[in-house]
Amino acid sequence: MEIKYIGILKGIDLSERRLPILIERAKEPGPTIWLCGATHGNEVTGIRVIQRIFNFLKRNPLKIGAVYAAPVINPLGFEMVKRENPYDGEDINRNFPGDDTGNTTERLGRTIFNSIVETKPDLVIDLHSDTLNSIPYIIVDRPIGTKSGIVETLEKSWALAEKFGVTVTHDIEIEGYKKYNLDKSLTAALTNRAQIPAFLTELGGPNVIYESFVRIGVRGIKNILAHFNMISLEEAPWISETKIKTECRLEITEDIVCNEAGIIEYFVKPGQFVKTGQPLAQVNNILGKNEETIFAKRDCYVISLIDQSVSFPGLNIVNAAVVQNPPGEEIKKEEKTENPKI
Repeated sequence: MEIKYIGILKGIDLSERRLPILIERAKEPGPTIWLCGATHGNEVTGIRVIQRIFNFLKRNPLKIGAVYAAPVINPLGFEMVKRENPYDGEDINRNFPGDDTGNTTERLGRTIFNSIVETKPDLVIDLHSDTLNSIPYIIVDRPIGTKSGIVETLEKSWALAEKFGVTVTHDIEIEGYKKYNLDKSLTAALTNRAQIPAFLTELGGPNVIYESFVRIGVRGIKNILAHFNMISLEEAPWISETKIKTECRLEITEDIVCNEAGIIEYFVKPGQFVKTGQPLAQVNNILGKNEETIFAKRDCYVISLIDQSVSFPGLNIVNAAVVQNPPGEEIKKEEKTENPKI
C-alpha cells in the first residue's frame, strides 16, 4: 500500500496539516475507484470501512486497476467530533468543488476535488452516516442543467449504485436540492461538473461505529470491485436483506415534519412500507397528553428515524422515500425556473 499526503493548511504553530491518501495498485492497468470517509467529521463508520477494505486488499491483491481512499476528508471536524469544519463552521459537503481563494472549507474542498478529478476515476463512493435507527441506503444526485454528459453520468452512477447491494434512491426534488446546497456536495460536483460517476452511501449513525454497518459497507464495496473485475468473489454478489425492491425508482422526500414541541413516539420502523394516511408518529407533551399525530401524506418507505426523542416545530422526524417523478421532470422544472416565459 502506498500513502500519499496532500497539504491542506499551516497551523498557528507553523505545523503542516496534511490529508493522507491510501493507494492500492495492481500490476495491470484498469479502473480507478475512490473511497471517501468522514466528509462530515462525526460520521466515522466510513473510516473503518476503508481500513477493512485495504486490509482485505493486502491479503487479496487487486487484479487490475487502483483503489484510492481518503479516510478522513474533514480532519478538523473529525478531531473535534463535529459535522462541520470548526475553523469556520462550514459544511464541506455543501462547498464543492471549492474555491482556491475562498474560506478554509472552500479551499479544503478545492484541494480534495482536484486531487480526485486528476486521477480520472471510474467511480467515487462517499461514505456517510444518517441515523442509528435506519436502513443502509445510497443517494444518487440530481442533474443540474442540460450539459452534455450529465444525465448519462448520473444514469451510470445509478447502475453502479445498484451493484452495491442496498436500497438506492435519488436525492430530494430539485427545488429542495438546490435550496439546501445539495448540488454542492462532493458527489454532486463530481457528477454534474466533472461527469465522474459517484454516489453517497448512508451507513448507520454519527459518532459511533456499529459492526453491522461496517460489514455492509465492506460487502458493498467488494461487490463494486468485483463488478469492475478488480477482485474475484467466491460467492454471488451480496444483497442486503433490507434492500427495498420496487419497479420504479425512489427519491427522498422531506415533507414529514412536526408542528408541535414534545416527546416523539414512533409507530413505524426503518424499511417499512407505509400507506397514505397511516400514522407515523405522535408528539406528546411532558404531561403525556397528545399534541399531534403525524400521518403519511402519500405511500412511502421509511428509511430512517431521527436520533432524538424531543421534537420542535419544523423538525423532519422521518426520512422516507417515495416513487420518483417521471424521468427528466427535474430538468424541466429547472428550465422553467431559470428561463421563465415573459
